[in-house]
Amino acid sequence: MAFSKISLINDALTHLGANRITSLGDGTTEAAVMAQIYDGATDAVMRAFPWNCLINRTQLVASTTTPAFEYDYQYPLPTDPFCIRVLEMEETTSDDQWKVEGRNLLTDASTCKIRYVGRPADVGDIDGLLASTISARLAADASYALIQSGQAQQQMWALYIAKLDEARTVDNVE
Repeated sequence: MAFSKISLINDALTHLGANRITSLGDGTTEAAVMAQIYDGATDAVMRAFPWNCLINRTQLVASTTTPAFEYDYQYPLPTDPFCIRVLEMEETTSDDQWKVEGRNLLTDASTCKIRYVGRPADVGDIDGLLASTISARLAADASYALIQSGQAQQQMWALYIAKLDEARTVDNVE
């Protein structure tokens, strides 16, 4: 099934019993709240686990700028797809260590191949269980702003944790 930003948001609004939207600019409170929280909530879920459907591999090109100290090389992180979490670096020797600082990977290695979690250009490309988890997170993040209920907020966080656990379990099997 193909997902869209609006379909994920409307799934979250359905969890809350709130009004669905037609666009993020439709002038409703629901649209305004979701526009504010969507990117942060989505990135938080994508960063929380190395989802198979979001893993990418690439060889980075060293920057002409070197780190001020400790490391010999600095590699800018990918922007297409946008890197939201580095999982591992294919190390050239057992002594090569690395660290992410800002939007750069620092290392002493003269070559740098990484596996990373990348934000997809289109959420339609993500796994269905991940989409369900994102919708639950959106519902949890928006719950108090939209329905002013601490109890509903707790219920939405419990739903999010359950969806996250289910999605992680299935993703691990693959």
